[in-house]
Amino acid sequence: IYGNKSTISIEILEEQDKLLLVCFLPGITLPSAFSAIYFLLFIGVCTWWACHFPISHLGFNALCVMVGFFTAGHMVCLYLYQSLLAQALFPPHSLWARLFGLKDIIVPGNCSLPFELTLNADHDWPVYVNPGILFLLYITIVTVLKTGYHGTVSQVRCTLPPRARWGVWSITYHSWLTFVLLLWACLIWILRSRYCLTPRSCSHLLLQTIHSSSPLPLRPPPAPESLLFTLTFWLLLRQSVKENFSRKRKTTAPLQEVTTGGLDHTHTHTHTHTRHRPVTVLGGMVMSCYAKYWIYVCGGMFIMVSFAGKLVAYKIVYMLLFLLCLCLYQVYYSLWRRLLKLFWWLVVAYTMLVLISIYTFQFEDFPGYWRNFTGFTEDQLAAIGLETFALSELFTSILIPGFFLLACILQLHYFHKPFMKITDLDNVARLHGGRRSWCPPPSPPLTPSRVSSCPAELPPSKWGLVMDRLLDLSRRFSNILTTIQVFVWRLLELHILKMVAFFSVWVAVDEPSVMNLVLVVLWSLAMPYSRFRSMASCLSTVWVCVIIVCKMLYQLSVVNPEEYSRNCSRPLSNETNLRPEELRGSALYREPVDPANWFGIRKDATALGYSKNHLLVLMLLVFEATVYRHQAHHYRQLQRSPPRIPALFPAATRDTLDQGLLPCFKYLLNYTFYKFGLEICFLMTVNVIGQRMNFLVIVHGCWLVAILVRRRRAAIAQIWPRYCLFLSVFMICQYLLCVGIPPALCIDYPWRWNTLVLMNSALIKWIYLPDFYTVPNSRNLIADFVLLMCASQQWRVFESEHVEEWMVSAGENTDDPEPMEGRLFNPAPNFINCRSYLDMAKVLVFRHFFWFVLAVVFITGATRISVFGLGYLLASFFFLLFGTRLMAKASRTRLTLWDCLIIYTVAVIISKNLLSILACVFVFEMQNGFCWVIQLFSLVCTVKGYYDRNLPVEEAGIIWDSICFLCLLLQRRIFLSFYFLHVTAELQASAKQCSLSVCSCVAVLHSGEYYLFESDSEDEEEQQSEEQKPQKQTASLFWCVCVCVCVCVCVRAGGHGEMVQRVLDILRFLWAIVLAMVDGLTQWLNLLTKQYRDTSTVLCNERYFIIHKIQQVSAARTHPRTHAPARAPALSCVSGPQLSGGGPQARSGLVHAGTRSPAESRTLVRQRGTHLVLVRQPEPTLQDGQRAAGRQVASRRPPPPHAVEPASPRSSCLHRQFFVEELEQSRDFFQNQNRLLRLLFALYNLLAANSELVCYLVMVLNNMASASAISLLLPVLVFLWAMLSVPRPTKRFWMTAIVYTEVMVVVKYIFQFGFFPWNSAIETTLNADKPFFPPRILGLEKTENYIRYDLLQLLALFFHRSELCVQGDTDPDEPGTSSAAAPLQPPAGPGAGPEGPGTDGVRESSPAASPERTEGDTETEDVSKKSSSIRFRRKAKKRLLLRLSGGICLFRVQSVYRPAHSFFQDILHAEYRAATDVYALMFLTDVIDFIIIVFGFWAFGKHSAAADIASSLSEDQVPEAFLVMLLIQFSTMIIDRALYLRKAVLGKLIFQVILVFGIHLWMFFILPAVTERMFNQNFVAQLWYFVKCIYFGLSAYQIRCGYPTRILGNFLTKKYNHLNLFLFQGFRLVPFLVELRAVMDWVWTDTTLSLSNWMCVEDIYANIFIIKCSRETEKKYPQPKGQKKKKIVKYGMGGLIIFFLICIIWFPLLFISLVRSVVGVVNHPIDVTVTVKLGGYEPLFTMSVQQQSIQLLLSVLSSQKAMQFITLYSPEDIVTARIDGSSGSVWSISPPSRQEVVKELLGSPVSPLGGVSVSIGDVPVRPGPYQRWPLTGRVSLSLRLVPHMFPNYIRAPNGAEAKPVSQLYKEDEADYMNLTLSLTSDRSLNGSGDREWWDIAVAGCQSARGVLPMVIFNDKVSPPSLGFLAGYGIMGLYLSVVLVIGKFVRGFFSEISHSIMFEELPCVDRILKLCTDIFLVRETGELELEEELYSKLIFLYRSPETMIKWTRDVQTRDADRP
Repeated sequence: IYGNKSTISIEILEEQDKLLLVCFLPGITLPSAFSAIYFLLFIGVCTWWACHFPISHLGFNALCVMVGFFTAGHMVCLYLYQSLLAQALFPPHSLWARLFGLKDIIVPGNCSLPFELTLNADHDWPVYVNPGILFLLYITIVTVLKTGYHGTVSQVRCTLPPRARWGVWSITYHSWLTFVLLLWACLIWILRSRYCLTPRSCSHLLLQTIHSSSPLPLRPPPAPESLLFTLTFWLLLRQSVKENFSRKRKTTAPLQEVTTGGLDHTHTHTHTHTRHRPVTVLGGMVMSCYAKYWIYVCGGMFIMVSFAGKLVAYKIVYMLLFLLCLCLYQVYYSLWRRLLKLFWWLVVAYTMLVLISIYTFQFEDFPGYWRNFTGFTEDQLAAIGLETFALSELFTSILIPGFFLLACILQLHYFHKPFMKITDLDNVARLHGGRRSWCPPPSPPLTPSRVSSCPAELPPSKWGLVMDRLLDLSRRFSNILTTIQVFVWRLLELHILKMVAFFSVWVAVDEPSVMNLVLVVLWSLAMPYSRFRSMASCLSTVWVCVIIVCKMLYQLSVVNPEEYSRNCSRPLSNETNLRPEELRGSALYREPVDPANWFGIRKDATALGYSKNHLLVLMLLVFEATVYRHQAHHYRQLQRSPPRIPALFPAATRDTLDQGLLPCFKYLLNYTFYKFGLEICFLMTVNVIGQRMNFLVIVHGCWLVAILVRRRRAAIAQIWPRYCLFLSVFMICQYLLCVGIPPALCIDYPWRWNTLVLMNSALIKWIYLPDFYTVPNSRNLIADFVLLMCASQQWRVFESEHVEEWMVSAGENTDDPEPMEGRLFNPAPNFINCRSYLDMAKVLVFRHFFWFVLAVVFITGATRISVFGLGYLLASFFFLLFGTRLMAKASRTRLTLWDCLIIYTVAVIISKNLLSILACVFVFEMQNGFCWVIQLFSLVCTVKGYYDRNLPVEEAGIIWDSICFLCLLLQRRIFLSFYFLHVTAELQASAKQCSLSVCSCVAVLHSGEYYLFESDSEDEEEQQSEEQKPQKQTASLFWCVCVCVCVCVCVRAGGHGEMVQRVLDILRFLWAIVLAMVDGLTQWLNLLTKQYRDTSTVLCNERYFIIHKIQQVSAARTHPRTHAPARAPALSCVSGPQLSGGGPQARSGLVHAGTRSPAESRTLVRQRGTHLVLVRQPEPTLQDGQRAAGRQVASRRPPPPHAVEPASPRSSCLHRQFFVEELEQSRDFFQNQNRLLRLLFALYNLLAANSELVCYLVMVLNNMASASAISLLLPVLVFLWAMLSVPRPTKRFWMTAIVYTEVMVVVKYIFQFGFFPWNSAIETTLNADKPFFPPRILGLEKTENYIRYDLLQLLALFFHRSELCVQGDTDPDEPGTSSAAAPLQPPAGPGAGPEGPGTDGVRESSPAASPERTEGDTETEDVSKKSSSIRFRRKAKKRLLLRLSGGICLFRVQSVYRPAHSFFQDILHAEYRAATDVYALMFLTDVIDFIIIVFGFWAFGKHSAAADIASSLSEDQVPEAFLVMLLIQFSTMIIDRALYLRKAVLGKLIFQVILVFGIHLWMFFILPAVTERMFNQNFVAQLWYFVKCIYFGLSAYQIRCGYPTRILGNFLTKKYNHLNLFLFQGFRLVPFLVELRAVMDWVWTDTTLSLSNWMCVEDIYANIFIIKCSRETEKKYPQPKGQKKKKIVKYGMGGLIIFFLICIIWFPLLFISLVRSVVGVVNHPIDVTVTVKLGGYEPLFTMSVQQQSIQLLLSVLSSQKAMQFITLYSPEDIVTARIDGSSGSVWSISPPSRQEVVKELLGSPVSPLGGVSVSIGDVPVRPGPYQRWPLTGRVSLSLRLVPHMFPNYIRAPNGAEAKPVSQLYKEDEADYMNLTLSLTSDRSLNGSGDREWWDIAVAGCQSARGVLPMVIFNDKVSPPSLGFLAGYGIMGLYLSVVLVIGKFVRGFFSEISHSIMFEELPCVDRILKLCTDIFLVRETGELELEEELYSKLIFLYRSPETMIKWTRDVQTRDADRP
């Protein structure tokens, strides 16, 4: 670490190393006279080595011999001393024994046991280790002498800080010698020639070491640490001696011959320089870092020394010096630089004085000397820092100042000069290349002379290349780091003052006091008045230093606050309004009052924790000065002045704003506050109000209103200085309220006196009055100061926005309502047609942010139930309804309405603040008497500290109001921006499109209400399908290739490395497949929305021209003089040939469009002045697009023939396709996006194209979730109005839906108030499960998510409305576009005005109309003219109504009748209708509903929730609900089929109305009453209803489009592929379905055929269809002649058939096995009964046990024989039953029977004994074998042994009886358990007779005495759901299932020969055509022709020869023709 970078060279010999080590260990292990020899030898040898004296080989050997002999003698002495004689001569505690280290390791033992050795355990461990170490020393010496090997000298270089260890030594060993060492170390540190003085200290160190090695008990033993310290001096001594030798050798060296090294020397030097270059660079970096940042280490050490440990006076002096240095640095930088070196010397001197004082004070008599000299007491000296410490405390007390001294000396001697050079602001070196870098510059290139003079260069080495690369990377990293550093410093330069001010005030408000008041005053005045900021910074630095010193002084132990604290007496109860608990908590009476606390000083446990905030403030202040001076140094390095505009990125200006996202982001970072500072100030004001909610913030609210009502920016700027002054003064006044009066006066505030004015703690807190109990929350003032900072910055913005330099760089800050006044062009570029990501962001902000703001307004009102929220809802609904029209209106009108909403938001915020007094202060009074007010205004105290908040918190606060306020302000700025003019122009163009006549091709294409062309013929469709087939084959082939490639790559993978590489290739290939799938999905979505995109393209082109016209008309209106002679730009339509012949000028603007889609409209615009040239593309492309559009909008009505003709040249121009360069750039931008964005755009297009269906879906979902009467109307209107409207829903429907939804939301919102009785908690709990609770069924129930779906519904409706507006969709209800009125005729009647759409069409068709008037009549009308025209029309309407007052009733009837009549007339008798057949989809929805009913019928009943249809049918029960549902569903399907066959549109309409009303009535009213469950909690009913809604939609679509004119066959027979074939075959397999369909078709179809003939035709058609599918399959997959069938066909088809047949054959066995083993359920017994009988007499023993005595078996048998049986059961199938041995019934045998029993037993030598009968549950166990009772002599029934009687292993099967498990008995019945029977009687019942019963026990079993154990194996049973099938058993399944299926399969393989004639037909096309002809003539009513064709068909089947001719191939027929 020293500047000369000197190192110490140490030479170590291996033998000396070993010898010194082993000599060192005996010398320190056990100090004695003997060990002193080893220690002195070690010291001597080390000193000899350190003096660099030579040693010969002989001398070293002689030394080893002497040490060896001495060691041997030492060991001999130790050995002899263990004898009794030696210990008797020299006792162990004698002086000589202790002097020579003789220890009694062996205790003298008994003489009779000479071989017994007893170890003395009283010594320490070194005594026992010492002999071993001596032996180790002897062995080492002998080894060295024996080997005689001397190793070579090795050089080791190290760098050690030896002098740093001296101080540590002096601290570790406290003595006068170490004190001298401490002084010597300090002296060496201070002197610059310290390196030469260090070796001279070795003698003193040696003396200290020898002194510490005294063996006497007066001194401690030598410590190994002292030797480690001594090692440092030896190293220094050796280094010094070596340098002296080297210096003498250099001076005495003779002169040598001088030679020139030439190029070799240069090359060597260069090589050496290159080799040391990285080290040099690294060293320079380290030194520069030390020079820059070591002073920060010293500053940190200042704080550590000052606050480490106990705070005393000398530490305060340290802090005082530090604070003086910082103050001088902050205030007077040049003087600080001149005094800095003197400051470091002063710190060093003071530190040495502190070290010496503390060190000497530890000596014995020095405390007394200090007391006598100073006259201080011991406590006062301790407060200074002079006290006696223990060794550990002394170490800490001296070590930290010692290290601090070292740090200061390093700064003084080594880093001071570089630091002064770096920080010199007057002499700044210029940066090279404008960049700072700590890496060296690259080497200069070689000149030609150098190259010629250099020898051939060697190729660079590997490590050289690595080093060069590392240097290059480090240089790049350095540049990046420098850039980041410059950015951070610039950021700090701009905002460091704000950070300092904020943190200073934060510290002040965190601890309100008089001393901190100065900081608040300084920064409160400095923020608005920037010229005082530097002074405030300097004064704050000085004052913070004073505060820190005062706080540290107050922490001294000599300061005792108890001596001057004051106790205030408590007032009487009639003198104050404080309650007793408040008195105890008041600061006046809680504890003695310390007067210093009011000033901001108090006693604290830790001084650093108490002062850290002010220290941080001081550090920030100093850092502020550092930042400014660093930046001044930086600018001088760059030789340029600081930028005048405070911007992070000076290059980012207003001119670069529109160049991309990154420039825009940089601009916003630069000028966000410049642009939006006023809005930020308003938001900060609202933040202050929301955080405090007290009386004082009302003033902020008043200021906010006063500023907002001025509206204009210039007017606000006039009062802004006064507002800033108010904020400053108000901030200081509020802080004074927080400080209050000194509590030491013991005077309470007047509002705490007992007066007539009611003042409580809550009111005092709300008014923000100072109080000793309710202390004002001073931390709230930080929000006021943030507001002050923002307001001050805004003041500077107001001043800067009029400066030309700011206007050029940051742009203008104007809020002119008409920004284009006085301007020719809009400075903001057009972004509507997005050509970059920035344009997309602009579209989101300037076009769609308005709707986001309205959504925020809606949420703001909906989140809280209050009157204020209702106002938000109404405002959002108003702007949602008229938002588009509002944005297109004049700017002043728009701003007026928007400002009203802003003022309302501010009024709500202020009102909530005013009402907070009721919620926080008088909350209990309001709850008792005015609870409705709380609920009406949502009164909740949001500020902590008043009362326990027991009201709903989610309905309180102004968070959402603040968010709404911010969004409203931002939207107002958007309204005033130049960018919004483009949005306005686009909206005006969209309005113009809506007002165009229907002759516009654009409107025709988009609206889809007219059909331009009929669908293509079937031949074209077939041709198109044929063209698409290769694409499908290509796709399938592509997937096959993908799989094959993957498999081949895996198979061919060779080694491990190749395998890994191939796996990676496969992963890349799979990733490519995923990307291809994403592309395919995107293309498919684009194909679905092709019509929508093509229409949007055409409309976009038209809007482009309209916008251009509007802008030019606006410019002409703004500058009439400039544009008076000019006309609107003419639009010329130029065809392709004309353009090609128009010369190079015309061709130069042509952009190649061959790569674009032909469906897109293409226009080329060449703008020269005001002229536009439009290039028309070929018209067939348009026709193709129209045909494609016509196919997709089949339900839309075409216009009348006379309306299709173009009305003007402009209209004919629009019928062509154009190429607009700007629009093409936009399309290219969207097409060149990444896959994810393209997919998102495709999804958005899909959503936009089907927005109408999305609205319907959301309405249905809302109705399902709400299930109320209020939400029921919209789905009914959807199915009976919207979806039946021709050609599409009218504007009236959408407005009705929107208005009704808004009214529904408002009604729901009103009924959410809690003061309604039905919203109480009691009523809600009582009616929780009642579906017909009136508020619930009406939809007015108070719930948490009451408008979630309503909001979603509103969003969907307005999204669809915006799509209609953007797409220019016309309104069918308007006169100009109604289908009932001629669009080109002017509307007749008083209601039509000159501005109607019909008039617009007349103007365009008029040849005399000027182009200006034709195109821009709507835009050029003045606002005053419009208003006067509106007033005129209103007056005319009033006069008309007065004139027709007599016929008003008739007028109302007609107003209702005519629209309804027109509605039904359009449905039933539409002039243009494209018939559609969606019956198949309707039938599918009915089938799905049918399935839902079957499997979820329990949801439609009351008590059938736990039942299922299988169990009900198995019990021969048909639930009524199930039957009714099935019959109704089936009946509707029959009726729907009948209407479809009869093509009865009117009947279908009536059926639709009945179904819609009936099903909604049943689902939402009748079903909840039946099931007693709410509809929204019945998932099955919801699912059924949703599917039925899909049916309603399809049915409405069918009614609107009409039934098809031709119903030809089954819908499954339209295509001839495998899917249709399988579906058709499945359709035919359904029982009775084919017959029922055929009969219904015959009944409801006009025909001449009989039912049998009809069935014959249907059967023939079905068979021909099947044959046709087979022939098509043969065409697709032909097989060459003579080639055998492929194996894949054989094993694929044949293998499946074989597998199917095998499964059918073995199905019963497999089913029965699996149903019990896999899916079977456990069947545990619930009752076990054991009965023992004797012959046919009464049972001897009967006992039953229930479930509590039946438990699972924990362990099973493990015998090999029983394993086969046991494995059939799982552990849960085995239970144990413990049967009580006493009979459960009395032996009630009659006396005669008893005698017969005795007689039978006596009469036979072996009498029969009945077996054991066991019944499990209700199933009896078969009796066991009879056992004979051996009788000898007299019969005794008291106790008898019955062998082999009881089987303890029982199986409980599913059958009728249980039986023993024979597999578990080796010898069957012989292994049954032996029982003992005993008859027991009871004679204690009053002598009425005794009762007898039998006891049974297991013989020889004591553990189970009185208990019969039984193990039961229970067979599994089938689950209830499969019980109806498993109940048949194996044979039943074979008879009922297998044989039936076998019969069915046999039908396919038998009697094939009989059907060959009719099935093996080569070509059935002609027969199929004949069948379709029969269907066709039947549909057209040609019944006679139907008979002829039918007879032809029958004859064809009767004549085989004719059949053969008709079914020939086409090629065969052609060959037979002549």
